[in-house]
Amino acid sequence: MGGKDLMRMEEAGMAGEERIGSVMMTAGKILLWFAFILCSFVYVGLRSGSHMWMWWVLGQGILGLTLLIAGAHKRGGLTD
Repeated sequence: MGGKDLMRMEEAGMAGEERIGSVMMTAGKILLWFAFILCSFVYVGLRSGSHMWMWWVLGQGILGLTLLIAGAHKRGGLTD
């Protein structure tokens, strides 16, 4: 059985809470990656006297980490 088929079977067998946890983790990872991309604007914004990008990236990073941690807690171990 191929790797993709095995992953599909594991996803199909997930309960509601595990699926919600996986979705939360995916959303958290996406938010963190966007925060890393937006970090390039923080220096330019601070240099021009604006703190908007800094607060935006901090808020997005905190929200992403919160979703990642909460999703991992809700999903639990996949081997259980």
